Amino acid sequence: MIRVVIVGAGPAGMAAAYTLSNAEKRHELEVTLIDQGKRVEDRTNGDTDKAYGVSGVGAFSDGKFIFETELGKRQIGTNLGDLIGARDREYLMKAKEFFRGYYEKTIGKIERISEERLVKAKEISRIAGIHDIDYIVANDYHIGTDKLPAFMKTIQDDLERRGIRIITEQRVIDFDNKKVYTKDMRKDANSGKEESYNYDFLLLAPGRDGSTWLHQKLDEKKIAHSSRPIDIGFRIETDAAVIKHLTDIERDVKFELTHPNGDKIRTFCVCPYGFVTQERKKPEFGGLDFCLVNGESHSVNKSNNTNFALLVRMPLREEGDNAAWGRKLAEAYKEAGVQRIVLQRYGDLKMQRSSKPNKVKEWRIQPTLPEEEYMVGDVRIAMYSRIMDDIRYAIDRLSVPGLMEGLNQDSTLLYGPEIKMHGINIKTTPYLESVSMPNLYLAGDGTGFTRGIGGSSSSGILAAEGILSKL
Repeated sequence: MIRVVIVGAGPAGMAAAYTLSNAEKRHELEVTLIDQGKRVEDRTNGDTDKAYGVSGVGAFSDGKFIFETELGKRQIGTNLGDLIGARDREYLMKAKEFFRGYYEKTIGKIERISEERLVKAKEISRIAGIHDIDYIVANDYHIGTDKLPAFMKTIQDDLERRGIRIITEQRVIDFDNKKVYTKDMRKDANSGKEESYNYDFLLLAPGRDGSTWLHQKLDEKKIAHSSRPIDIGFRIETDAAVIKHLTDIERDVKFELTHPNGDKIRTFCVCPYGFVTQERKKPEFGGLDFCLVNGESHSVNKSNNTNFALLVRMPLREEGDNAAWGRKLAEAYKEAGVQRIVLQRYGDLKMQRSSKPNKVKEWRIQPTLPEEEYMVGDVRIAMYSRIMDDIRYAIDRLSVPGLMEGLNQDSTLLYGPEIKMHGINIKTTPYLESVSMPNLYLAGDGTGFTRGIGGSSSSGILAAEGILSKL
């Protein structure tokens, strides 16, 4: 038997395992999928379970699956075009087919954006173009945070029926060219026990929260890589009515613009009628102990607000370390005494003053993040001034009539920081095999190749096909 070990049971790892289980030579393969978190049905919405486990951080995300870009200048959710050119769309379509069977059994038929909505989108694109803003429309298949764990469980269970061995609560602490070494993460007598697994092919898909660990291992083993830009910014919350005309066309509204200083700014992860959430990294799971903000939408439970990330793409000099720089920024909030997410009203930011906790109940737009998870104050306390300038500029530019008119009102809320840690650029073949270490493949958001469930899955499929091509 040919042994394949996949590290990380998020969308990339699951899609890779499915692809291997579906191959003509599947009977020659012994596929093991390892994750440091729990099985889907054992996970909760707590700090650790929310970030780690089978189906990855996506188990409690907003549940948006994005594959086809219908309008705009680039494919959403993937950097694979750097390696395989226009074939990145081909692999996004393969990811769509991977999810289709599970989606249509549990949620309903997958339908593309209607012609009527596409006509409206083209008018928005015209207005955006007048203001030098790119508007990107993609087919967005939304499940909802409340339904997503059950959906992901159907994939988990099907993989096991297909013969995939899923090992949970085993943290991979190291690997060489023959073995993967793990540590038992269960809170019982076996906690801390170490195991090892032999492999012929190794696929690392550790996810965003595993990017710090991966970066360390790449450095240790001198596996060729460089730095990729990361995204830094805030979560914006406003009246759902401010962008209803946009979310009615497509939930995940994508605008991209450029500051006069050259910085690229974009909207990301729009959650109509949604809720702002907290995510915390855990040192014992390979992360760092600081707070970041995120968002989610449910299929039934809805708020009066819509939230989204407004992010600045920050590339350093070639010799810089973008991911480490982002972590330092997040840690700076903690060092400033901030143990929770910082919340500020936009009117106060414009007046260059801190928001006051005793005024929150008087705000017209009420925060959807639970009160115990935020600290009312000044989001600038640890944020670089250049990024603050970019965010202020983007809010004003997006507030023109026809786009997000009213976004720059005093009542709009900012939560921070929001950072997407995908700052690694690993040197690989077009099949995502390391050029430094034969039979080592890499996939998913933590490797820097993708951004989101759809893109992550497509990279897992590409890597699995690379393995199959060598059999």
